[in-house]
Amino acid sequence: MTTNRNVATSAILRAVLVLNLCFVCAVGWAQAQWSPDRPVEIVVGASPGGGTDITARVIQRILKDQGLVENSVVVNRPGGSHTIAWAYLNQHTGNGHFISIVNEPFVTNRLIGASKLGFRDFTPLTVLFSEYMVFVVRPDSSIKNGADLLARLKADPTALSIGFASAPGNNSHLSIGLAAKAAGVDLKQLKTVIFKSGGESLTALLGGHVDVGVNPAATAITHIGAGRLRVLAVTSPGRLSGPLADIPTWKEQGANFTYGSWRVAFGTRELGQPQIAFWEESFKRLLDSDAWKQELIKRHQETRFHSAADTRKFLEAEESRLRPVVQELGLVRK
Repeated sequence: MTTNRNVATSAILRAVLVLNLCFVCAVGWAQAQWSPDRPVEIVVGASPGGGTDITARVIQRILKDQGLVENSVVVNRPGGSHTIAWAYLNQHTGNGHFISIVNEPFVTNRLIGASKLGFRDFTPLTVLFSEYMVFVVRPDSSIKNGADLLARLKADPTALSIGFASAPGNNSHLSIGLAAKAAGVDLKQLKTVIFKSGGESLTALLGGHVDVGVNPAATAITHIGAGRLRVLAVTSPGRLSGPLADIPTWKEQGANFTYGSWRVAFGTRELGQPQIAFWEESFKRLLDSDAWKQELIKRHQETRFHSAADTRKFLEAEESRLRPVVQELGLVRK
């Protein structure tokens, strides 16, 4: 009898052990295969209708169409050069249901003292695209081309007003700084005017309130195509297509620099590896989709997939590259 009881007890213990192992494996499998189980919030640190907001809504649509994220909502938290949006994201540490999109302030905000937060305080996921900046004037402007613009600024950095949106240290401001730096212009003396939005800066240029505008090509392309603006130079390494095909690069005009303004997708801090893996794969499929590629063609943008680790390295390299520029612009905090 004792032997039979021992055998029965051993069988029960083995069964319990097997069940426990199955439970542990099931939990591990579920964690390894993380995916959203409620609506994803795509948080935008800008108002509806701007470039970042438009990008967020394109991502929302393609993620759904590709069957990657069925339910998502774009949440606009404008203000403070993305800092309001970042404060909101920081309330959801480790939560993979919150992602956001940002450009250069992800690197420059800490440098200029606009925020204590930067890319190291979140989880970079991928680089969505790079886009190039155009320097534009009214058709009747006496400024002939990019070389003429830099010659005038070198003679007198305060001679021309340069308008852009929407914060110090952003893509437009950095483009101005890089062009001026390449020509040996004193960056701190430049006469820059910052507007609340790209649309407002273009309206001011068209109305004669500033002499030069610096904008992403996608923002200005409608006015360029309609002949309301004339392009002096583009920051790309080679000539672009469509209405910009005949526009010389800065390098062609003697300013040895190129600049691609980027957009990065990121999540909250302390995301787990399964969450990172889900978003890496989702963004890889999004960037490979025909729908995304068509959007980039329309906006003269370029894309190449970066893993989360590569994205962090990319941002570290950008920080090193842009630090001296914001310093010469007089923006770095003391």
